[in-house]
Amino acid sequence: MDSRQLKQELMRIFGNQIAFNKDFDSHAALIKNIDDTLLSWCQALKRGEIRALRAPKMEDCVIFIKKIGASNRCIVIKIVNGEFKEVHLGDHAYYDRLRKIIGLKKDSIIH
Repeated sequence: MDSRQLKQELMRIFGNQIAFNKDFDSHAALIKNIDDTLLSWCQALKRGEIRALRAPKMEDCVIFIKKIGASNRCIVIKIVNGEFKEVHLGDHAYYDRLRKIIGLKKDSIIH
């Protein structure tokens, strides 16, 4: 499945309002077994079977995070009123930056 097909499938699951990060396509190409990993996880999210994290810096949102493979991560941001808004695919560095932005990770301080 290519990234265009993956986006279509995610829009079918979450709705046409879903947005994707700019590096989505390049990271989607690295995922093996998309049906077994990412899509089945997203379907479980939609059915409400997976517990969300609260985003301290985005009080109106809840966050879902899944590790995919050795270094790729998927983050789905759901607005509390029931609509899923964003799907992010990225490497570990992107994942860490996004977690800092939404308040799920503190900066490391080295003395």
